Amino acid sequence: MLRLSILLLLAALVCVIQAGIFDSMYCGRHNCYEIMGVERTATKKEINKRYRTLAKELHPDHNKAEDAHEQFEMLVAAYETLRNEVSRNNYDYLLDNPDIYMEHFYRFFSHSTPKVDVAPVLIISLIVLSIIHYLHKHSAYNRAIDYAVNVPHIRSQAKQLAESEGLLEKKYFKGMTKEEQRLQEKKILRDIVESKLDIQGGYQKPEWTDILAFQLLMLPFNLGKVAWFHVRRFYKYTIMREEFDDVEKDYRTRKVVGLSETQWDAVSEEKKASLYKKELWYEANKEAYLEERKELERIAKATSNKYKQQKRMAKKEKVPENWND
Repeated sequence: MLRLSILLLLAALVCVIQAGIFDSMYCGRHNCYEIMGVERTATKKEINKRYRTLAKELHPDHNKAEDAHEQFEMLVAAYETLRNEVSRNNYDYLLDNPDIYMEHFYRFFSHSTPKVDVAPVLIISLIVLSIIHYLHKHSAYNRAIDYAVNVPHIRSQAKQLAESEGLLEKKYFKGMTKEEQRLQEKKILRDIVESKLDIQGGYQKPEWTDILAFQLLMLPFNLGKVAWFHVRRFYKYTIMREEFDDVEKDYRTRKVVGLSETQWDAVSEEKKASLYKKELWYEANKEAYLEERKELERIAKATSNKYKQQKRMAKKEKVPENWND
């Protein structure tokens, strides 16, 4: 369903952009020959003569009509199209073959400077991309919730809560097949995980503030916020040598363990508390922790089946043990 929605939105975007560009080509939806009042067989001399006559009549200094400027601009566009042999041939080809859009685009833009009002195209593109972005985030959220329901400790919490509220009583499953009961229980647990359990990180439901358009709008503010955060940190802890506050301790701990903000939000409070006890904001503790983690990774690697297989192959084939690292 999501893929279909994205394809439909992309198709709509292409149609809108095509329409916008097509209207900016030559005389748009008007006929250049009709604007000039000449036949398609008219010579260049006849076109020049006709233009001089119409230019005097339609120039805004002489033409008092409300749309005088539009009339004169349309005349100039028609004249610029027909006075040049290449653009006139391309335009005649368009009149004879109106459905070959991409070829007309190529012919026009390869010999002309585009006069496209990019603002509407950019706005429409941003709206469509924002919708696609939101649908993608919502789809990712649904997949994350489906995954969370199957995580043992989250499923256990949801089941306990459902049982305490009487949502899993047999009367609610009366008359259902085993498969229907399984699906109904899964739906109940999913609703509880989504609405009542305090799960963070990748399980957070996307809000309207997450859409691409809003994020781009807030980009200058967010960049300024990040810049101020680091300037403040540098001044307080590098220049003034102040003691680390809780925010700085949290930031430095997260950086040492190598997690993003979203990943850090998903870490349990118990795990965070154990990391805080290590006081990783101090350089000595940080180095000790990294060495300890490196050693644990080395031990895990040495005891893994893949590493043992590499050692056996290295011994047999006489190749470096880290050939596949």
